Amino acid sequence: MDAQSFIIAAVTLAVLIVLAWRGGRTYCNTICPVGTTLSFFSRFAMFRPVIDADKCRNCKKCEHNCKASCINIAEHKIDYSRCVDCFNCLEDCQFGVLKYRFAWNRARAAEKAGTPAEGIRTGAQNTRRAFITGAAMAAGGIAVSAQEKKTDGGFAQLLDKRAPKREVPLTPPGSESVKDFYRHCTACQLCVAECPNNVLRPCASLDRLMQPEMSYERGYCRPECTRCSEVCPTGAIRKISREEKTRYHIGLAKVNRNLCVAENGTSCGNCAFHCPAGAIEMVSSGDDMPLRPVVNENRCTGCGACENLCPVRPISAITVSGRHNHLNEN
Repeated sequence: MDAQSFIIAAVTLAVLIVLAWRGGRTYCNTICPVGTTLSFFSRFAMFRPVIDADKCRNCKKCEHNCKASCINIAEHKIDYSRCVDCFNCLEDCQFGVLKYRFAWNRARAAEKAGTPAEGIRTGAQNTRRAFITGAAMAAGGIAVSAQEKKTDGGFAQLLDKRAPKREVPLTPPGSESVKDFYRHCTACQLCVAECPNNVLRPCASLDRLMQPEMSYERGYCRPECTRCSEVCPTGAIRKISREEKTRYHIGLAKVNRNLCVAENGTSCGNCAFHCPAGAIEMVSSGDDMPLRPVVNENRCTGCGACENLCPVRPISAITVSGRHNHLNEN
């Protein structure tokens, strides 16, 4: 892995550890986009914890133990944009100061009508339990309904494509070899962001952490596209034309006979029909048997069209493994 990428990753990890140690949910409250979205919706929450200022003894136990740091005892206020409704504050308070109640002033109306404070607290707790239970049951019902719809009518469940295990990683056309690409790549992510075919993504492997690699579950490397070579600032992907791209053989397709539908007596030929290099030929496998695909290694460029468009799921019956050298292996 590139030293610069390792240093950036290590510094980022150290900062996150310090933030978590010093401020608990500082990262979640200030940086994480999920936390920002949840904070917006929490402003309109139907139920929320409230502080009874008349009972509060300013011990600040709830404030110190709040994971979201959203309780201000000095002003007896709670920042609901950061509150995650963990209910720890209700358990920490020994004086019944914090209550969980309906946000639209029903609890206040009960207090004005003479309802005992303890009764309000007990009712609020029961309401909270009922609300959580009802929400869980509703979510379960939605999940069951979704599952029924997904399999209704007798159709088989459509599985998402998964990446196969590749002996050699796939790197973009314009990189002369896998070794040369990873030696020059700084993991800037420009090629990943600009790829219109969704084949580039950051690598999760420790030796190439955050450096790009190619995979074909969501698309394939189209012959006319050279966008990654146009934006690479380091020369890891050399700028090439559409004509020059045909010289780069980044991978080699291989057929898994155990998965191919042709081996089960079903005619397909989808891989051969969509191969832009004409590297796949359908040949006879015997009498009364459908044609099966055979890959011409000299013509295969490793674009991944066959793997992406293969109807077999979750692992395609034809998959592409990378070549170490892209210009010399033909």
